Amino acid sequence: MTIFELFMKVVFLFRKIIVFVLFLGVFQHAFGGEREDYTFAYKLYKNKAYPVAQNQFNQFIKRYPRSDNADDARLLIAECALQLKNFDEAIQNYKQLLVDYPETNLSLDALQGVAISWYRQGKYEEAIKGYEEVLEVASEPEVISRSLYLIGESFDNLGLYQKAGEYYDQVISEYSESNEMADALYSKGWTFYRLKNFRSAYELLSGFGQKYPDHYAVPEADYRAAESLFKMGEWANAQIGFRDFIQTYTTSPNRKQMVTDAQFRLGECYFQQQMMKEARQEFSLLLNSGVDSLILAEAQYWIAEILAEEKKATEAIYEYQKVIDLYPDSSVSDNAWYGIGMVHFEQSEYAKALSTFKLVSVNLQSELSTAARFRMGECFRMLREFNTAILNYKKILGALSPYADDASYQIGICYFQLRDYQGAISELRKLVEMYPETDLRPYALYHLGLAYFNLEQYLESSQTFDLYFTDVQGRNLESAPADEALFWKARALYEAEDYAGTIKACNLLTQKYPQSERLTQSNYFIAESTYWQSPTKESYRSARQKYQELIEQKPRSKWAEKSQFSIGWTYFSEAVVSQDRERQDCYNKAITTWKTMIQKYPESELLDQSLYQVGVSQSNLKKYSEAIQSFKRVIDSYVGSSWQDNSQYQIGWAFYKLEEYGDAIDAFSEVIRKFPSSRLQPNAIFGIANCFFKQGHYKNAISEYKKVVENYPNLKVPTRESGTEKAVNLRPEAQYYIAESFMNLKHYSEAIKAFEKVIQHYPKSNWADDAQYSIATAHENLGQKEKSLQAYRTLIKNYRSSGLAPDVQLQIGRFYYVDRDYKRAISEFQKVVIQYPNTSSAWLAKYNIGKSYLMLGSYKQSIETFSQVNPESEFSASAMFEIGKAWYNKRNSRRNLTNAINVLTDIPEEHPKSPFAAKALVLAGECYQELVQWQKAIDLYNQVLSHYPQSDQAEYAQISLGHSYKAQKNFLQAIEAYDIIRQKGTDRYRIEIVVEAELHLAETQAILGRHYDSGVTYLRVRHLREQHDSLTAFHAAVRASDAFIKANDIYMAKDTCEDALSLFEAKIATADVRKKGEWDQLHDYAQNQYKQILNQIEQQ
Repeated sequence: MTIFELFMKVVFLFRKIIVFVLFLGVFQHAFGGEREDYTFAYKLYKNKAYPVAQNQFNQFIKRYPRSDNADDARLLIAECALQLKNFDEAIQNYKQLLVDYPETNLSLDALQGVAISWYRQGKYEEAIKGYEEVLEVASEPEVISRSLYLIGESFDNLGLYQKAGEYYDQVISEYSESNEMADALYSKGWTFYRLKNFRSAYELLSGFGQKYPDHYAVPEADYRAAESLFKMGEWANAQIGFRDFIQTYTTSPNRKQMVTDAQFRLGECYFQQQMMKEARQEFSLLLNSGVDSLILAEAQYWIAEILAEEKKATEAIYEYQKVIDLYPDSSVSDNAWYGIGMVHFEQSEYAKALSTFKLVSVNLQSELSTAARFRMGECFRMLREFNTAILNYKKILGALSPYADDASYQIGICYFQLRDYQGAISELRKLVEMYPETDLRPYALYHLGLAYFNLEQYLESSQTFDLYFTDVQGRNLESAPADEALFWKARALYEAEDYAGTIKACNLLTQKYPQSERLTQSNYFIAESTYWQSPTKESYRSARQKYQELIEQKPRSKWAEKSQFSIGWTYFSEAVVSQDRERQDCYNKAITTWKTMIQKYPESELLDQSLYQVGVSQSNLKKYSEAIQSFKRVIDSYVGSSWQDNSQYQIGWAFYKLEEYGDAIDAFSEVIRKFPSSRLQPNAIFGIANCFFKQGHYKNAISEYKKVVENYPNLKVPTRESGTEKAVNLRPEAQYYIAESFMNLKHYSEAIKAFEKVIQHYPKSNWADDAQYSIATAHENLGQKEKSLQAYRTLIKNYRSSGLAPDVQLQIGRFYYVDRDYKRAISEFQKVVIQYPNTSSAWLAKYNIGKSYLMLGSYKQSIETFSQVNPESEFSASAMFEIGKAWYNKRNSRRNLTNAINVLTDIPEEHPKSPFAAKALVLAGECYQELVQWQKAIDLYNQVLSHYPQSDQAEYAQISLGHSYKAQKNFLQAIEAYDIIRQKGTDRYRIEIVVEAELHLAETQAILGRHYDSGVTYLRVRHLREQHDSLTAFHAAVRASDAFIKANDIYMAKDTCEDALSLFEAKIATADVRKKGEWDQLHDYAQNQYKQILNQIEQQ
């Protein structure tokens, strides 16, 4: 009986005593028969006559259904069933109690009874649910603690150790004084052990005995603590633990087996610490202790293992043989055979090892069967019989063997050795995926990376080496060295053209592995990657320096020779990105470098290529005649060179550049004649075709282009450097130029057909979208506007990813916008947004959609659309400005100047350098003017003048500043603002602005009573602005006269008025008919004024 069961009996007994006492009290007032019946049933229960007691309680309930003790009777019926292990009946009665007596104070007892009934019959999931129901209503700490513990035990029995531990933790942390505390602590330790969290298991179990010395589980806790250390490989500490256990329990008869186990483990601890003498002594003690034969066989086996570990091959085999002879039926008999095989294997006696391993492998009942089969594969692999090794390894894969990952790895290695890299990749990937925790993972990743590299799958290779380094974490594996892995990762990145990554990897290699044999190569690829990293002078110069350093460090190495050749390339490429004189200097230095290469390394394999590059450099210097001579030297001096056909081909292009198309055609024809198997045959024909095209012989060009299209489907041309190639198909370009030739012949219909062939036969080529575009152009040349538009639509439909597509779709929208079909324009612009959402065209399309809505008067939709333009887009400021204008627009029924101001003032904050910033401030100022918030308007105009003084809006800001001051009745400031315009005049401001400023200046001066100044200002308009607007000049003259009258200068007024009347006579005949009424009205006023002036003079 467990402590828990004993505890439960005590609890139930105690509870029954309480119930019985209560019963006596209640029954003092009950009828005698009822009291006697209950007492009789209860005494039967107390005397463990459970079947009879159960019957009597049932009879009691039937006779006295309303009795105060009916619920107690039902509870005790359930208790009887529980004691009789009739668990389902017990559960039924506990639940019946809850149904029949919902107000009973025995509910908690019933719930606990249900839970313990489920638990005792091993239905742990139901028990968990039962105890959770108990926890919902329980308040007594002892009930809660017990329930938590039993939920943990239930989860433990279900194998859900993590979950079990959570409940043990609750008992430990919240109910440390409970009866379940010790059990929970012990069980928690076991949970850690089962979860292989041996460190935590040890920490809990090692101190258990000290804390609870009288607990029944102390010996098991002590043993399991030592075992946890053993599992963690802490052999010295485990050794102490097992020795202490032996000393503590060696005299305990109930712990004999555990002591024996501890002695065995102690021997293993010595073995693992290479304490072979002590290990052998311990196993010898076991042999002499008289324990059962299983332990004796294992002890004998371990003695043999010790000798094998000590490389005492003959003695080890002798001891293994003793296991086989003395204990043939033991579980370690096969281990002994296997050990003999391993000794032979370690001695490189693979044939002997094979025969021994085979004896074990054929015994399919042996646990070592698959291990022996694996070792047979190893033997064949060491004998370089890779295919036979693979067959043996594969026999393991179907079995659930701990050697399955080893076998999979070695199959991959065998494929690798056979140069079947695809097979190696397939097997090694399978290993990595199926066995993610295997120790072989970094080795597999290393060879997987190499296999990918050998198949030119460089990105996969690099990524695989990254996984390798994640697994290795600083270790250096002998058969998968980190410096080699890092080098091949760098090479993979280089071949994948990730030059920054290459440099980083190579630099890391030189820093971490300065003694690596790959150091010089790494430095070379640093230089190479620096060269290729970016087409800039800085990159080429930096690369050149690195090449030179390598030459100085290793002048006799093949990498120095390569570096010298590459220095020429640095000058050559620097020339490409340079201009004028600097460009010429670099090409000349490239020529000098390659000529030095030819002299310095006369045995180099790069001499012909160096001379060839001299010719290319001369061509780039437009020294085509010299280039032709260099290419001819390659042909004459290096008869077997692989660069002869290239040289002949370059001669053709040199003549082509000299526009000596006849000689070029002859040179290209020589390629065709002398090098019939050259890959440059179609290029030469293509060159001939281009010559005819340049000569305007379009029919001949068409004929030659057709040869390329019909006879040469694919070719490869050298790129980057010799040996690095990529497939290039000339047919699309040739077909395109056939069509272009027809276009130049103005045979537009034939051109359309030829362009259509480009699309039909080469839909994925770079020329297909251009061809579709040219079809639209050809239709336009034929006057077929609708077909042209349809051709554009076809481009959009078939080449959505083309760089032309977004702009073409945008152009279609603009076509409808120009035709004022704004709804259709919106539809077309929307297609740009939907189909090309991440392009700049999409933001421009949204902008144009907003503009279209504006033209339709749909201000709300316009604002919503402009708001969708990306804030990072180049159209953002413009869109915001349009939003502000829409809110400002007087035709907008939802016009809101505050919203307009908020948007407009955000523009200079978010886009201070945008041309719309100043416009936005001016328009926001106008909003404030309309809102009669003059100071805010003034602040904005000053901001324009301060931050955008050279903008067009500065004019408006300056004049509006004056108007705002004037409206604010700050007349002096207004005069100052207007006067700035007057002073700078038309040299800075447009004449319309100047005239307006001068008129307002005069008016403001008059308001301040400066009538004479006002008259002078008006005269300035009269005399300086007559050519701009004679009517305005006439107005100014009349107003000047008024001003001089108010200034009491009557004679100046008279002269000015006479001037005004003279101006009228001079201009009225040519005046705008639409404004003649205004002229006449002002003339009448001037005449009346003149009469008044004369009368005033006469009266003086």
